[in-house]
Amino acid sequence: MTNDNIAVYAQFLAQCKEVMGSYDLERLAYDETYKAEFFNSVKLSADDQLFQMAALVDHQLNEEMLRAR
Repeated sequence: MTNDNIAVYAQFLAQCKEVMGSYDLERLAYDETYKAEFFNSVKLSADDQLFQMAALVDHQLNEEMLRAR
């Protein structure tokens, strides 16, 4: 994971908290069902920037999970 990715994740998670309220960061990292529900909620939000960041972060997380296997 690069410093740029970490910065994007941090910004994304901070914006999610502002828009959606609290969430379980540990479950987001390891629970595929929770992660899918979380990203679906973000995608349904009215915040276009958050929606775009969600797509980017979701893609990057999926790629990293595939590499880790």
